[in-house]
Parts: sequence; structure tokens; C-alpha cells
Amino acid sequence: MHLKLIGVIMFRIKWIFLSVFLFLGLSISANSYEANQAGVSKERLDRIVPMLQENIRAGRFPGFITAVARKGKVVHFETVGYSDVEKQIPLQKDSLFRIYSMSKPITGVALMILLEEGKVRLNDPVSLYIPEFATTEVMVVNEDGSTSREKLKRPVTIRDLATHTSGIAYSFTAIPQLRKIYSEERLSPYFFIDNFDALQVNGNTVVSSAKAFPDICSFSSSLASRAPLMHQPGKKYTYSMGMDVLGCVIERASGKSFDVFLEERIFKPLKMKDTSFDVPESKKDRFTSLYAYPGDIGRLIPEMKGKIPDDLLMIKIDDRSFSPYLKPASLFDGGSGLVSSTEDYLKFAQMLLNGGELAGQRILSRKSVELMSSNLLPKDIKGSDDYIQGAGFGITVGVIEDPGLIGQYGSKGMYFWGGAASTIFWIDPEEELVAVAMTQLLASPWPLRETFSAMVYSSIED
Repeated sequence: MHLKLIGVIMFRIKWIFLSVFLFLGLSISANSYEANQAGVSKERLDRIVPMLQENIRAGRFPGFITAVARKGKVVHFETVGYSDVEKQIPLQKDSLFRIYSMSKPITGVALMILLEEGKVRLNDPVSLYIPEFATTEVMVVNEDGSTSREKLKRPVTIRDLATHTSGIAYSFTAIPQLRKIYSEERLSPYFFIDNFDALQVNGNTVVSSAKAFPDICSFSSSLASRAPLMHQPGKKYTYSMGMDVLGCVIERASGKSFDVFLEERIFKPLKMKDTSFDVPESKKDRFTSLYAYPGDIGRLIPEMKGKIPDDLLMIKIDDRSFSPYLKPASLFDGGSGLVSSTEDYLKFAQMLLNGGELAGQRILSRKSVELMSSNLLPKDIKGSDDYIQGAGFGITVGVIEDPGLIGQYGSKGMYFWGGAASTIFWIDPEEELVAVAMTQLLASPWPLRETFSAMVYSSIED
């Protein structure tokens, strides 16, 4: 990585917690009667907050908002901890979070809308929309470690982009030879590690970053022309920037800027008033600071190895007051670029659980949601054994095929995803259940997802 990172604000955290019981009105407020009507025990759900408080007291997370809805009723919505720890700014029910890869399912819904309208097809070559992909080559690693290139055996398709089987990677999933090219060419569409620079604010050095491309289509064209694929399309599952390339496909197929398409076709109908690619001036006080777990910072930022005290559990890497998200966006990256609130994302998830409709607004047909949440990976596909064991992948979402093999609570057919800052959501059609958890901690080693999931599922009584 070519990083200009000079430093980060490091601090020893003085922890206190704040817990506020809040309500979210998809249909009702959360109370014991309504929880019972939804077939869950409020007493068991109430165990979630002490668990979150303990994680905050231990210095593992800055704060949480957790939400659960069952049978269309919000049975849990809790806010605990801080938006900014140093300034002791508490989280509020409408706090705004970097949702990173939880942007992907929203991009997936946008794609499904165009599929329904016949403007794209899953088996379309991506080159129909981004011509540079017609001449993309595939990297071959020779026995001596050197590399060569080979031609595509078949075109990269939209289905490949949507299922992480295109051969595109991320810098952290790429083999070293490809990672080097991504770094040298600054092939990244997002505010993240690859594009970190230093920013001096009031005598302190804080992390800032800038996107290397003016728009998503210039990034997509550059990715296709400047970097080879890591493998032939359809041969492996490789978590990737393919979802970002989908944003360009959606722009060119719809004739609208990606952000406008999302606003008109998803956010406005669902009243997702707080979901966007930047944080406007009027909402900056609701934005959260971003933290990272120092134990993994050496992997994410090699330059920081040996520079962080061993007893730190968190460091701030993006201050809510000076974040690049406070500047108007021009590159709309559907793989990782959105900011959202817990309430907004709960609405989005509930729409999917409802078969594509919420509060009289139909976004997708039931059959589109079924296709989106079906496993589209071939049984013989190569990739991460840990991921594929018991699970598959649909259109921009993970799909549970065998909860027993995974060893976690859930149901067959449950679909889900998470973000780099430890945000998570899942949808369980069998249990008529949606759950969302928001926080802002990169590279967390603590099993929040497993613990939260266990407490949610153990509350079900019918």
C-alpha cells in the first residue's frame, strides 16, 4: 500500500456508558404486550442491553444501537454508549453510521429493479455497459512467482459481479501480485485504508482520506483496463469490488446517476431519509466517529506496526467532526460507500422480509426477493471454505443453507450481511424476523454477531 499515513489520534479510553430505551415505529412501539403478540419474550430480549453495556465497559466498542422486529412489530430498539468517546457524545436513536458493505444489499435491490424492468439481465456481459471489460485479462502466477496474463475464457457477467465470482478482488482478498497493482494504481473507490492520508487539525494528526476517482464509472473503467482479474470469471468466490462496478452498470442501464436512482427508487419510497453517500451539514451532529481495534491495525496499516501501545483496545481513525464524509460526494460506491441510520436500515430489511413491500410502497416483486436471496453459487465453486461451508451467496447477500454446519442460530434460507465497522443485519423469513446492529469499530475480534444472534433467537417463544 502507498500510504501517506503519518499518524492517528491515539488515546487511552475512559469508559462510561449511557443506556436509553427508544422506540421505532414501523408499526408499533416496543413493549411487553406487543412483544408477546409477536411471539417473543421481552424479558429475554432485555438481556441484550447488559451484554452491550459490558462490552462498552470493557473498552471493546464505542456504543451500539440494536433493533429487532418480528411479525412486523418492533420488539427491541436500544441505544447504548457513545457516538464519540473522547467528547462523551452519546449515541442517539437517529445517529448516522458508515455501513460499508451493508451498502451491497441496497445495490442488489437496485439491480433487481432493473432486472424486473428488462433493462439488464444477469447473464449480460459487463462490457455491454463498461466496454473496457471486453479486453480485461486474467493474471496467471507461474511456479517461480512471476506473473503472466491470459485471455478471458468467457465474458465477465453481471451475475459474476453480484455474486463475487468475477475475478475482481479487494486489496485484502487479492493475492500479493494483484494487491501490488491495486496499490500502485490506487484502484479503490472508497474511503478506507488504501487511500489514507494525514490531516492536521488543531495541532493533532487525524486520519483522513480522499477518493482517487471522480465518479464510479471512471473507477470501473480504470479497474478493467489497469488491473487483471485474479482468476477466470465464475471459477472462484472472491470477495470484491464487483459491487462497486455494479453501480456504474446501474447508472448506464438506467440513464441516471447511481445516487439519484437509489434516492428515487428505494430511499424516497421507503422514507429512508438518512441514507446517502455523504453527511449534509444539517446532519453532521448526528454522525459517529470511527474507531479501530489496534490488535489488527498492523495488518490493515503496516506502517503502524509497533507504534500502538499494547494496552489500547480502540483508536479513533476518523473523527466525526472532520470526516471526508462531511464533504459532498461525487463517487457513489455501492459496495461500501453509504451512510445510514438504524431506523432506515430496519425499514429496508423489513421491506425485503415483506416480499419487496413496506407501508404500501412496492420496491420489488416477491419473486425478485426470492431470487435475490437464493444461493447462486455452483456447488463446485472454489473459494473460502470457511464461508461456503453451510452457506451460499445470492445477489449481494449471504444465504444460510445449513445452520448446523455453521454452528450459529438461524434458519435455512436466512440471508444477511455486515459492514467493515462491525455493523450487521439479517433477515429470517421462516421466523418472520429482522435484526440490525450498528456500531463503528473496524477489525473487531469480539463475536458480537454470534452473541447478539443467540440472544435474539432465544427470545422466540412460539
